[in-house]
Amino acid sequence: MRIIKSKLPLFVSFILIIISCNDDAVVVNSIPEFTTLEENISSLPGEDFIFEGIVSDPAGIKSVNFTYEPWFLNKTIVKDSLPETYEISYRFKIPDDAIPNSIHTIPMTVSNAGDKTTVKNITITLDRDIENPVINIASPVNGATVLIGTADEVNLNITVTDKNLAEFKIESSVLNETLAISGSSFEYEKALNITEPDTYTFTITVTDTSGNVSTETVSMNVLNELSFDVMYITGVTSEALLVSDIFGIPYVTSASEVAEEDGFVFIGRYYSPAPNTEVRFLAQKGSFGPYTFGVDTNTDGRLALGDDVTVSPIVLPEVGYYEVKMDLRDSSYSVTSYMPTDDPYTQIYILGRGIYIDDTVSTCTDNTTNEDRCWHFRSGKPFTKDPNNSYLWTIDVTVKDHPNDDGVNGFILNANPASWAPFWRVDNVEDPEATVPGGGGNYVFPDSALDKDYTFTFDTHLNRISATIR
Repeated sequence: MRIIKSKLPLFVSFILIIISCNDDAVVVNSIPEFTTLEENISSLPGEDFIFEGIVSDPAGIKSVNFTYEPWFLNKTIVKDSLPETYEISYRFKIPDDAIPNSIHTIPMTVSNAGDKTTVKNITITLDRDIENPVINIASPVNGATVLIGTADEVNLNITVTDKNLAEFKIESSVLNETLAISGSSFEYEKALNITEPDTYTFTITVTDTSGNVSTETVSMNVLNELSFDVMYITGVTSEALLVSDIFGIPYVTSASEVAEEDGFVFIGRYYSPAPNTEVRFLAQKGSFGPYTFGVDTNTDGRLALGDDVTVSPIVLPEVGYYEVKMDLRDSSYSVTSYMPTDDPYTQIYILGRGIYIDDTVSTCTDNTTNEDRCWHFRSGKPFTKDPNNSYLWTIDVTVKDHPNDDGVNGFILNANPASWAPFWRVDNVEDPEATVPGGGGNYVFPDSALDKDYTFTFDTHLNRISATIR
């Protein structure tokens, strides 16, 4: 009995020491603290976003919780290792039916080993900007030609718009400038005195606060004398009609390949659909200024120079094909009618993707089986032949994105519903000026052309196609 009595106090003391040690182990006086945290997030319905931040606590991070009932979010991340520093990175998809521009507050709760917590509210605004800035170059007209003189040869007038602009940059061999900009609109104007003849290209790059970037280029020729690299011919009579087409207006002419005529002599082949068709030559593609050539009404066969549509037109007297020749060396012009000798085709078809007849019949629908068959001759839809011209064909279409498909929207032409040949594609997929029999590249519609109605006009003799709004 004496032995038992002497050891019992020692045993009790040992138990008390253990309890005391355990109590010390669970005493936590710290709370989780954030080193970094993305508290304001801009996003959109249906998009993923990431909760990001770094939290620390000497007692160790035990869990992170995100809860937001309207989006059915209740996520708890449990850390068994109890790290003193934890980097939060949790991805979550916003519901597709969330309301654009709405604001949502989501609490993030972080607990440590002692179950002490810190709560931070994350604000998510569904207003993220995904639109690229819009660049409008009012001056100079792309491809314009000017003569070196006493006035400034280059006058830049550029307007840019966006939800929140950030930076405007212009680059060229004669001008380089970067400007910090803000707001929703910015206009840039500058006049340049050019002393050396050359082709000058200006590259404009605009960035918004969300990092969206747009780039446009504009080029112009500065010359010592009136000569041009390219010349166009057109029958339209307004600036709007020059730029309302997807492609094809105005028509490009043929430049003389004779050395002494280079830059001065151009021949435009043109079909006159009615008596007394009026045409003019343009030295730039998208405008009547600064150089439009018509007739000098006081002198037969002599050109007149103007800078808008008021210059008197060259008249094609009858229905039919003409060669209209201009020579800048003596400011002369001539008009010659001719008859084509190439064989016309029985039928022309358009095929591709995103093209609809009567807004319903698609060039992706096989004409025999009705199965989905884009970019195929079996799905080609027929043009209508002009009653007065076996070479001229038209078709009215609607251009829109073909559904349930990741392909591109575009077209080629052919004259055979049972095979690929003969076929035509375009000379330049970015900016077509002619069709190429048996060659060329597939034209792809820009997004800006979708959901609009067009008339396609194709001349198999001239190898010209235009797509004009209707």
